[in-house]
Amino acid sequence: MVIKRKRIGTWHDGDSGKFTDGTKFRLQGVRSHERHQFGGSKATRTAAGMTGRTKGFVNVRTVARDRYGRVVVEMSNKDGSINKRMKNKGYRNKGRWKGILHT
Repeated sequence: MVIKRKRIGTWHDGDSGKFTDGTKFRLQGVRSHERHQFGGSKATRTAAGMTGRTKGFVNVRTVARDRYGRVVVEMSNKDGSINKRMKNKGYRNKGRWKGILHT
């Protein structure tokens, strides 16, 4: 698949957000609390901090689409894979996420 360079506009929570071009995304294999749940704002700050060091620019590889129409992505920047670093911090999928529609 093609790797594109994009800029993140906003993070909705620790595992999803929106690019500046309006495309909504979700990190593959990462599962975090929603922003309004306990621990959700910490997850959002963690993800935003990982992308803030590069002024929001990231390398994105689209994997699929989910049932809500968001693109499922593997994301990285100069510090490495954001998906992997979020998983290492404890935000793991644990096999509960379903609904991938392959593109």
